[in-house]
Amino acid sequence: MKRRVKPAKPPSRLLAAGLAAAAVVIGFATLLVRLEVQEEGYRLSTLSKEIGELQEKNRSLKLTAAELGSRQRLRALADKYRMTAPARGQVVEVP
Repeated sequence: MKRRVKPAKPPSRLLAAGLAAAAVVIGFATLLVRLEVQEEGYRLSTLSKEIGELQEKNRSLKLTAAELGSRQRLRALADKYRMTAPARGQVVEVP
C-alpha cells in the first residue's frame, strides 16, 4: 500500500498580514527617529550659534571692563574731579 502524501498547506494570510504590519511599524519608527534626529540637529545648530554670540559678547564685556578699570583712565578721571593721593595718616588699615 502506498502512503498518502498530505497536501502542502498554502501560506497563511495571517502571517502575510503580520509581516506587512511589522514592515509598516518599522518604517514608521524609522521615520520618527529620522525626524527626531533632524530636529535635534536644528536645535544643536541654533545652540551653537547662540554660544558663539555669547562668547563674542563675553569677550566684548571683558574688554570694556578692562578699559574702564585701566589705571590711565582712572588717573585721568581723578584729575578731572580734582582728586589727589591721600595724605599721610588719611589711610587707616583695619586688621
